[in-house]
Amino acid sequence: MRKIKAVLAGQPNCGKSTIFNLLSGIEQHIANYPGVTVDKKTGFFKFDDYKIEMVDLPGTYSFSSYSLEERVAKEYILNEKPDVIINVVDASNLKRNLYLTFQLLEIGIPVVLVLNMMDVAKRRDINIDSKKISSILGCPVIEASGAKGLGKEEIMKAITTLYENENSIEEFQINYEELESYISYVENKIKTSTSNLSKRWLAIKALEGDETIIDFLSKEISDIKEILQKQNELFQTTYNKNIITFLATFRYDSAELIQEKAVVHKNPNKKTLTDKADKIILNRFLALPILFAIMFLVYQISIVYGYKLTDYTWPILASFKNFVIDVMPKANFTDVPMITDFTIWMVNSANALLNYIPIFFILFALIAIMEDVGYMPRMAFILDRVFRKFGLHGQSTLPLVLGGAMVGGCAVPGVMATKGIADDRARMATVLTVPYMNCLAKVPFYTLLLGAFFKPDMAIMMFFISTVTVFCALIVAKILTSTILKNRETAPFLMELPPYHLPTFKGLIIRASQRVWVYIKKVVTIVLAVAIVLFAMLQFPGLSDESKIKYDFLAQKALVEFDEKVKNTTYYKYLNDKEKISLALNFYDDYRAAKMVNSSSSVDEKYEKENQTLYKFIKPLSDNDAKKINIALRKLSTDRKNIFREMKNEKIENSLLGMMGKSIEPITKYAGFDWKINVAFLSSFAARESAVATLGSLYENNKADNLRAEEAMAQNSGYTPLHATAIIIFMLLTPPCIATMIVVKMQTNSFKWMLFAIFFPVSLGVFIASFVFTVGNIYSWSGLEAMSYFYFTVLAITLILAFYPNKSINWKGGAKF
Repeated sequence: MRKIKAVLAGQPNCGKSTIFNLLSGIEQHIANYPGVTVDKKTGFFKFDDYKIEMVDLPGTYSFSSYSLEERVAKEYILNEKPDVIINVVDASNLKRNLYLTFQLLEIGIPVVLVLNMMDVAKRRDINIDSKKISSILGCPVIEASGAKGLGKEEIMKAITTLYENENSIEEFQINYEELESYISYVENKIKTSTSNLSKRWLAIKALEGDETIIDFLSKEISDIKEILQKQNELFQTTYNKNIITFLATFRYDSAELIQEKAVVHKNPNKKTLTDKADKIILNRFLALPILFAIMFLVYQISIVYGYKLTDYTWPILASFKNFVIDVMPKANFTDVPMITDFTIWMVNSANALLNYIPIFFILFALIAIMEDVGYMPRMAFILDRVFRKFGLHGQSTLPLVLGGAMVGGCAVPGVMATKGIADDRARMATVLTVPYMNCLAKVPFYTLLLGAFFKPDMAIMMFFISTVTVFCALIVAKILTSTILKNRETAPFLMELPPYHLPTFKGLIIRASQRVWVYIKKVVTIVLAVAIVLFAMLQFPGLSDESKIKYDFLAQKALVEFDEKVKNTTYYKYLNDKEKISLALNFYDDYRAAKMVNSSSSVDEKYEKENQTLYKFIKPLSDNDAKKINIALRKLSTDRKNIFREMKNEKIENSLLGMMGKSIEPITKYAGFDWKINVAFLSSFAARESAVATLGSLYENNKADNLRAEEAMAQNSGYTPLHATAIIIFMLLTPPCIATMIVVKMQTNSFKWMLFAIFFPVSLGVFIASFVFTVGNIYSWSGLEAMSYFYFTVLAITLILAFYPNKSINWKGGAKF
């Protein structure tokens, strides 16, 4: 079976993802570059004795810009050498999309042009002659609709036909007239290049100043930069024209020609549904209120209603925990085997995070809906008017959204996405403010605290949390762009808004599932790896000899008291030594935990069958001796839990990690943080989810039960809602994981900026959390009141700064003496 390597390329908002989903039977390989769409489906698509693998490249408006997405797409084509390019275009906006098509045709790789969203074009009374376009461009042109499931077979047939007839395809060339001699000169200089791509295309891109192509050619032609500089200067001198502008004009003219010859608008002045909707959604007075309402609705549905779904998922996780405890070696009263301790720690760490999967699935599905409908680009358009007042840019929207402006992003791709911002001042400001967003890793932490202390107010608290970070980022951006970044270069923001589309159910499910799977993998890998390290740091140096003696005495005292109560019963022979008592006590505790998870009679049947004698102590009925033992076991179980709790707290407090947490307590105590919260924050710098895993394990006991992490924290931590608000504020203002800081260093090429991105937010977080907690204590604020005052203070500062103009030098050059 022969193999074809194909790539999907197209502009953003062309519906490329729907075509990708349409071809879901294809083996979907993922290029090893940031920004390439990740799809975890496996298996091969077999068509006419061919096996096809498909890679979905990032959407890009052209191959002449210098964005991250464009660089990723070009690097993949250069290095992976695909056999066919499937160029997906928006049929309802053909002229704009064809600009990229002409660039793809010049590459020298066979192209299949897919006219997607033909149903939308027909609805708008746009007639497209696909056969005429195919004749003019010399490539297959397929009419399709990813949303309607149309065009799959035709696309596959076109791919295989092109592959079979590759040798008979003539190289596509645009006649660039005055520039032709310069293209030929550079093409001759690079003819020794080993690339199988069109040498003419490489020459054009090199003359265009494309750094990716120039770097690629430099590896084989050492003086290519000097050659290009000379040719550019010569063309500029001869024709007084800029090569980039000159090439763009030809491509737009070519797209205009296709539009005139093959596209007919029956009713060009007809108002579309998109036009009508945008009059409301983009209205200068309604746009922001609508945006805030949508965000609140997203959190109400995902966080509040999603949390209610955990009532059904938590019993499953609790049952798994209880099953693990059942198969682990049992405690000999207070002597717990290390393997049991470690296993329960790992299960608690995982459960604390996996419990929130329903929330994430709903959240990701809602974000996918906004992306597919076309609201995300409009969000950038709406926010550009706001961002400009703070030194940011409409292009800052994507990095901020990727970082978690809508909650549930990741700061690493968010910071990386700043590469495409042409405005250098806005780019640097965005790099330094993306870490303030609520990345996916922070969401479980917020959900834990909200579930523990703010159940009735979860929606409003989550709305505060999600929006206040944007306000904080705007304030920081304003300060930076008005001071240390004020002399950086600026550039305008340009973008086109796509028409509105109905999302497909299949597409939403696939994308939400993919993102949830990424989250699960992170829990299984990074977070649990951190949990192992934390467990080791919490075990050493362990209890002192004096403490061991103290707890042995307490354990012996509890056993003696139990013995006094049961020694005169007829069942004493089953309880006359420590091992037998431990067996009965473990049986009693396991039964109670099982009944909390499942109250049906099947639990009783199981335990009665397992040990009829011990079951009598749990269900004594009219047996007086069994009743005495039942009461004594209940008291002994309580005593053991108290001993366990004291031992655990002392062991953790005196551990390596506990000592680290206590060492910074003199600073954090003003924010209401004890050493346990400090330990959670220290652990979270490797991966923010580790804060939840750590707290979930610190405050849960090691017994089988049905207690959630948030319930255990509310019961065992001693914190109040005011404490929780201070903790949330600190987490809001502090940067995410170490990986993000490394990417900040990469994007700024400066260790100084990386250190600033770490220590400034941490210092700001400690200061503000301490201020809110201290003032809240003085005035006896509730947690919600404290959060409200903090939120509206930040909002007020943001509004004040919005009216303070950016006064900065926006020019350079002049005589130097």
